Order: sequence, then structure tokens, then C-alpha cells
Amino acid sequence: AEITFEANPDSVSDRLLRRLRSEGFNRVSLGIQCDDDEILKKIGRPHTYQQAVHAVGRIRKAGFRNLSIDLMYGLPGQDLEQWQNTLENVLSLAPEHISCYGLKVEEGTPLAQYQEYCNLPDDDMQADMYLSAIGILRKHGYRQYEISNFCRKGHVSRHNLKYWNGGEYLGFGPDAASDFAGRRFTILRDLRAYIAGISSGGQVLREVQEVPLRERAGEYLMLRLRTVSGLDPKEYEKRFNLPFAPLEKALVRFKEQSLAQKTYDGRWHLTPEGFLLSNTVIVRLQEIQEKCVPITKRK
Repeated sequence: AEITFEANPDSVSDRLLRRLRSEGFNRVSLGIQCDDDEILKKIGRPHTYQQAVHAVGRIRKAGFRNLSIDLMYGLPGQDLEQWQNTLENVLSLAPEHISCYGLKVEEGTPLAQYQEYCNLPDDDMQADMYLSAIGILRKHGYRQYEISNFCRKGHVSRHNLKYWNGGEYLGFGPDAASDFAGRRFTILRDLRAYIAGISSGGQVLREVQEVPLRERAGEYLMLRLRTVSGLDPKEYEKRFNLPFAPLEKALVRFKEQSLAQKTYDGRWHLTPEGFLLSNTVIVRLQEIQEKCVPITKRK
């Protein structure tokens, strides 16, 4: 099994790593974000880049051979050259997996209060940073398999692929979420109530929802188009009893705009430029899907 724990560079210790390795953990996701200490301060990160480098050394020393590093672009005062330098520096650490996320300023965060004054890159610059990352990582042997995720051969995140491929998953512990046997459910948020429920065989579920097939079909479009493997027309029609032809007609138009591409085996996926406009593409396809009539069952 792939067993991952997430860590920040300032919270990694040799003792912790040895303990987790001995308990069966075999993958580490490390939140480095950036190699510029001034930018790290601006976004409220408590670590320096040197701490991140030392953390990677400790992770390798403890025996972990599957390391994922999280990076962010579009940060305050960051330009294209700085982002490219960040990628080159992090690549020298030889991680097996890299996730690159564009900064999104959330309401209520400290950054939201002064975002107008912190020189954030505009949308065009963020797009250039994203496309640049794809090129640099490809050149270094990293395969893009999802909008924001890249890996060396054999190191895709099996956990995340469960979500993007619409697979079943089970979550354990307070407030954990699951999608299993056609239902979504979450567990009680309260730790004591959770322990009591497990100990006595009582109620531990907070919400249970049966998901209609139409909703699943919409999620299929949304999630699969995040991946490079994309949509499989035959699978789509078999799973949801809906025609793929109306979607393909729209995808052909997106192909003419260099936003989508059809593979030799008939699958459809977005191009790097399409990933930049994925929300627009997905919403349009879901609008078309809503108007589709189920395929008439053969006698």
C-alpha cells in the first residue's frame, strides 16, 4: 500500500521519520512552496529554504524512496525567472513527485487583507509560469498526469488518483469523509463521541448521502478532465447510460482552439493550454450533458 504523511520542513525530525518509517509509512509529501526566504515570509510560512533542504536529507537518511514536494507559483513579488529558478533548485533535490499549485488568495486570510499591495503576478503571468513548469519538468523526466501533478515513472500518487478516477475510498477518524458502495458519508467531528461510538458499536456517522447517477456523470467530467488520461467514451456510455456524441462534438471545437486533444485509442483530454481554461471547458460540457437523454436500452 502507498502510505503517505504530510510534513512541513520545520517539523521534520530524525526521530519522527524513523518512527513513521518503522510503522509502515513509505511516502512523504513535503510542503516547500518556494526557495526564496523573503517570499516564504510574505505568505506566512514558518520555514526557510535551507530547512527544506535539510529536511529532504533527513527524509532520505531515514530510508524514504518516495518523496513528493509541493510548490506554489504566482506568489507575492515572484516573476517568471524566479519561478524557473525555484524549479531548477528543487529538481536538484531529486524528488520522485512534484505538485505545482497557483496561488489562490482566500477570503479571511492575512494575505487577502493586503493583496493589492504585495505585487501579485497577474493571470497572464501565472499562465506563463504554469506552462513553463510543464516544459521544465518534462525536460527533467517528470510526466504530467494531472493538472498540477508531475512524477517520475512509477510514482503517481495512488491516493489522489482514487479521487480523480472516481474510485471508492474510506476515511477513518473524526470528520473523515468516505465514498463507498454508492454513498458518501462523513464521521462525527467530536473525538470523544467517535471513540465512544466505536467502543460501543454505536452511531459514528454524521452525514450519509446517496449520489444520483446524473451527479456522478457530472463529476466524471470534472474529475477526469483534470487528468492527462482524460475521458473514455465507451466507459462513459457504459457507466452512465448517456451518449458521448454531443460531448465529442463540443470537444472537437475545443480541439480547434488547441484546448483539447484526442488520442489514438479514442480518449479525449485537455492540452496544457486547456488545463488553464479547464473550468470553462468543464462547465460547457456539463451544460451539454444536462440536456442529454439517456441511451435507450436495447431489448
